[in-house]
Amino acid sequence: MPPAKSDDNNTPIVVNVLPLSNEQYKASLVILGITCASCVSIIEKTIKSLPSVVADSVSVNLLTGDTRFIFTSSTLTSSVIRDTVESIGYDVESVTVSQSELKHKSLATSVFSKVSKPKDEVDLAPVTTRLAITGMTCASCVKVVQDTLEKLPGVLTATVNLLLNEASIEHESNLTGPRDLIDAVENVGYEVKLVVAQSNRNLMQERAMKQTQLLKKRFFLSLVAAIPTFVISMIIMMWLPDGNPIKEKFGTQIVPGLDVATVIMFVIATPVQFYLGAPFYAKAYKSIRYAHVANMETLVAIGTSVSYFGSIVSVIIAISEKRGNSQVSFFETSVFLITFIWLGKLMEAMAKGKTFESITKLMELQPEKATLVETQENGEETEKEIDCDLIQVNDILKVNAGAKFPCDGVIIRGVATIDESMLTGEPIPVVKSAEDQVFSATLNLNSTTWIQATHVGTDTTLARIITLIQEAQASKKAPIEVLADKISQYFVPVVILIATIDFLIWLILGATNAFPKEWIPESQGYPVFALFFGISVLVIACPCAMGLASPTAIMVGTGVAAKFGILIKGGGEAIQMASRVNTIAFDKTGTLTHGRPAVVNCRLFINDRDKVQQRKLLLHIIGLVETASNHPLALAVSEMTARKLDEAGETDSDVVLDEVTELPGKGLQATVRVTSSLSSTLVPRKPSERAQTTKYNICIGSYEWVKSVGFCYPPGLSEEDTADQIQEWREQGHSIVVAGATVVGSSDRLIVAQFGIADTIRPDAAHTVSRLKGMGIEIWMITGDHPTAANTVAQKLGIDNVIAQVTPENKAEKVKWLQRRVRIVESLKTVEKKTTREPEGDHVFDKTTGNERPVVAMIGDGINDSPALAQADLGISIASGTDIAIESASVILARSTLMSLVTMIQLSRAIIKRIRINFMWAFLYNTIAIPVAAGVFFPMDKKSLPPELAGLTMVCSSVSVVLSSLLLRRFKEKRYQY
Repeated sequence: MPPAKSDDNNTPIVVNVLPLSNEQYKASLVILGITCASCVSIIEKTIKSLPSVVADSVSVNLLTGDTRFIFTSSTLTSSVIRDTVESIGYDVESVTVSQSELKHKSLATSVFSKVSKPKDEVDLAPVTTRLAITGMTCASCVKVVQDTLEKLPGVLTATVNLLLNEASIEHESNLTGPRDLIDAVENVGYEVKLVVAQSNRNLMQERAMKQTQLLKKRFFLSLVAAIPTFVISMIIMMWLPDGNPIKEKFGTQIVPGLDVATVIMFVIATPVQFYLGAPFYAKAYKSIRYAHVANMETLVAIGTSVSYFGSIVSVIIAISEKRGNSQVSFFETSVFLITFIWLGKLMEAMAKGKTFESITKLMELQPEKATLVETQENGEETEKEIDCDLIQVNDILKVNAGAKFPCDGVIIRGVATIDESMLTGEPIPVVKSAEDQVFSATLNLNSTTWIQATHVGTDTTLARIITLIQEAQASKKAPIEVLADKISQYFVPVVILIATIDFLIWLILGATNAFPKEWIPESQGYPVFALFFGISVLVIACPCAMGLASPTAIMVGTGVAAKFGILIKGGGEAIQMASRVNTIAFDKTGTLTHGRPAVVNCRLFINDRDKVQQRKLLLHIIGLVETASNHPLALAVSEMTARKLDEAGETDSDVVLDEVTELPGKGLQATVRVTSSLSSTLVPRKPSERAQTTKYNICIGSYEWVKSVGFCYPPGLSEEDTADQIQEWREQGHSIVVAGATVVGSSDRLIVAQFGIADTIRPDAAHTVSRLKGMGIEIWMITGDHPTAANTVAQKLGIDNVIAQVTPENKAEKVKWLQRRVRIVESLKTVEKKTTREPEGDHVFDKTTGNERPVVAMIGDGINDSPALAQADLGISIASGTDIAIESASVILARSTLMSLVTMIQLSRAIIKRIRINFMWAFLYNTIAIPVAAGVFFPMDKKSLPPELAGLTMVCSSVSVVLSSLLLRRFKEKRYQY
């Protein structure tokens, strides 16, 4: 089994990712015209019906229209996807199909990853660059350009299109950048420009603006028709007294039963019904025809159609009966209803736009220009301003005081105070100097700084944060959202049934004279009277309010979280889990502590002969082996040995590292070759066995592991004394690292050194633990450290429950054990229950209390934490952690403070509370509005709700839900002194 270090944090070791048994493809598209949860349900059902689509992967965002899914057949093309979605009545734009790659970016790059490789060896995913080329006239030109591009280092593919005058190049950005591509093509005689894809910000704004303009156009056109309709139907025909000359002219009979006013109303209502109402018909028809599901458009189409065609039937009956009074039509109902619905949709679109502000503000942080520094052959530096799109990896960029960093990079010259609050939410500026990493869009406050670009374009920290937030909207839904989706599937059919029953009841009551005739307006018969109640029920019912209740709150909430440096990858499910968390398990090293331990105690066991030289040799060997690991304890030992050797003036080494293996949770096994006169004296040997070159097997790791593989202390040392010393170090909270050496082929295995390593506790850790306990959350520590050292740290932090000496592979098992524990509550009194069974082989210190199956969150930062993060109900990673830990987590804390954990839980609870308020409002609205529209209370007050007002009420309910979600922007993070 590949291997690691002695504590609970391993970073980074080689991870083998198994290839998929079948190729997978990822499709992403933007669907326009989604208005309610029924629309989402219809689209999801339609996409799932496509061949080879992975059903669980389908995700549709109601607010943005972003849709993503995975499929396994290469025969499913973007055109098929587009045609399928358009066939059910929705517009589609920007369909993208790409092959899904497991190691592509998500595993390779963390949100705030540190540069651990030389700058020219940074691993970046291939990118695609498009160039607009002027001057190509024939196939020869195409070949020249293509050959030129393909010769460049790092270019994987180059495709040149003569008709479009464009070239598409897939390349490795750390070897060849956009300027290199442009220069290469210009050198063979063509004019070239970079084709810059629209940013997400521009696309979102353009899409929202386009939708708003369309709704404005439809509303104003319907308003143009509604004004004369109101004047004729309400003012002239109803409010003017009989005998008024204007009223008499509009009431003039063209034929018996048909007057001028009715004809004018018919002329106005017809284009409104079939032009402005066409979108409702189209979506309703395609939804029923292809998806076999009714949606909100179905309700509107039925309601307006009944009004329009009912008026026509009434007029035909009046003509056939040659009535003298032809006030039997109600064309105005159709016109007013469509007008109010378009007004409501316009208001809803404008309110929805507010929910995007948090994301668009992040997008606007990216600067547009950068200062490129180039070194000429004579050594002189020149500067020129370039677009940020043209920045290449390894470019040297100058950033003046007051300017934003244009990309991620490493400082190579200068010292700067940098404001990173726009990314991390941390208000205190940080001072950075040479070799420190800087992030795109952060602000240089005080001095000119030169940086070397490491991540550009879509690989920058800012771009990845924006992508995380957007993908969170399309992540797995929270249980409360799933419930809303299920309700929406039955909502519309039930409403249609209620409206039909309501119409029939009033119709039967009218036909049997079961209510006084005075209840019926003069211009209506009882069939029209009954019909109006049915229409009002159809148009007042609002599935949109329920559909918007959760997505709007999640959109606003994740944006607010990002402002505080909390990146929620898991979407609604992660937010709901965070709101329910009642148990949190902390990793120790790198989470509760800074993860930058230092050696505070050191003891070397060497012979009396050439003690000074043997000490140097031993430090050389231990330091060289420890450099093979990035584990914090290994780094602490290697830094100490390097410092000691530097102080002694030792720079040359006679030690060669032949082989090294890292064993997770245990340590390092290595073989070294020593070529010095002291090579045979490290371990006592007979004179006949000594040689100029000696090979040693070295084991460095936890005390228990080194002892378990047969190493013991040199003769003459008391086992009791050394054990007491280690116990003393542990009681001080130190982690223990022991080194053992044996000559290859020899049976003598001796411990040659032991180190006590201390890591400083984060200053806010104790206060965070206290605050979490005050919120009713039970705190645990799960660590690979020795119980004594773990308990020492736990006592300082106020943590009562500790599971110590846990190997990396068992961490997930301990989280599972926490999830299985029984928790009991009697009324409001919490009953403490001692566990009767400890996890086998581990030291458990347990004081459990509670009232339900624990909802467990795990927070960690190392590779060995990733299984536990995945097992927990909510995985939380520190942004400074390893890439795989971040990949396994649902929430990333981008700040250097653990108090973000408190903020995350408080905000999650606020989001879920807001979602519940939204759902409650939507439920109460429909519970009250439908009976009112159905005329349940009409016998009491003799007042009914006209269909047009019912339609306006419906859309206002949707707007109110969006405005309710926007209140989350008022959430304030509490500041604490500690």
